[in-house]
Order: sequence, then structure tokens, then C-alpha cells
Amino acid sequence: MSNPLTFLLPVPYDRVRRALVVQTDDGAQIADIVRRVREIFPGASVEALLREADAGRRGEIGADHVRIARWEERLTLVRSLREQRFDVVVYQLGDEASRGELRRLPFLLRCRSIIAFNDRLDYFPLNVFRLADIAHHFGYADSPGAGRSVSGTLARVLVEAVVRPLTTLYLLAAVARIRLGAVLRPAAPARRR
Repeated sequence: MSNPLTFLLPVPYDRVRRALVVQTDDGAQIADIVRRVREIFPGASVEALLREADAGRRGEIGADHVRIARWEERLTLVRSLREQRFDVVVYQLGDEASRGELRRLPFLLRCRSIIAFNDRLDYFPLNVFRLADIAHHFGYADSPGAGRSVSGTLARVLVEAVVRPLTTLYLLAAVARIRLGAVLRPAAPARRR
């Protein structure tokens, strides 16, 4: 998970040297988002992560380095991206119908700041002061800044970020214990007739 300071500190605009743009919505806007990131952070190295369905856009988006996210290689991809340190991770906000498989990835990477772009190419940093926008991103509120109360939004974000991963880890540990117990248990002697 991202460092908690990612959601508390302001974006260090003057110190951004590496940015990762993650495609979480329609690939048609990725080139425009990369261009805007270059305008906002001049001189920064911009990497892009595209969904496999949009791999054909690789050459037209204008990023310094492009990776393709393949479902079969998702664990390796997350591991390799977590080994790196990005100053900013950028992702697209989208509507409910366009939810992509990379939607949660920006929150799993090591970075100083996370920035979201909407379909009009307006951007905003995600931090604790923007909980309603985060809730909208995950489908917990109808529109950014509206819908549910801040406490309800915070509770839903905590469930998404803390409770679900802990539940998953508990289930994985239980299955591993059962399997390990079966392997380590001595074989029962054969019955004589």
C-alpha cells in the first residue's frame, strides 16, 4: 500500500522527476494525459502503463517508457513497479461502466503523490482532503464531492483499503495451514484384512 504520507502531504511540484501514468479508463485520452503531465512537471521522465487491450497505442502516447499490463503477469508487474519509486502516479477517473483492472494499482505503489485526471483533463491530487473524490473513484458516491457523508465515505475507504486485504490474508493463511498440515501429517498405516 502507499505510504500514509502520500495522502497527507502536498504534491512537490518542483521536485517531480519521475511520473507513472496508469491507464484506468479509455485509452483514447492517455496521449493527452501524458502531454498534460509533461506541462505540469516539465523535465520529468514520464512512464506509462497501458492495458493489454490498448497495446497498439504504445507508439502514439509520447511517454519515455511504456509497459503493457497483462493479466497473467499481474503479480510480477506489481512487484516490479513496487521496487521503483515514483514521485507521482497519475491515473484516470472514469465512469462506473469503464472500471478497469488497474483501478487499485496507483494505491499499491510507492510514490510521493497520486494525481487523478478526469475526462476534461482537469487534475487534482488525492489526499485526505479529497475523500469524496476517492469514494467516487471506487463507486461509493454518485459524483465527486457529493453523495455520501464524509464519515460514511471514510468508512467505505477504510473497508476497501484495510478490511478486505486483511480478510484475504487471513483466508490465504488458513488455506496454507490446512495444506501444510496435510503434507506434514504422517501417513496412516494400512489396515490388514
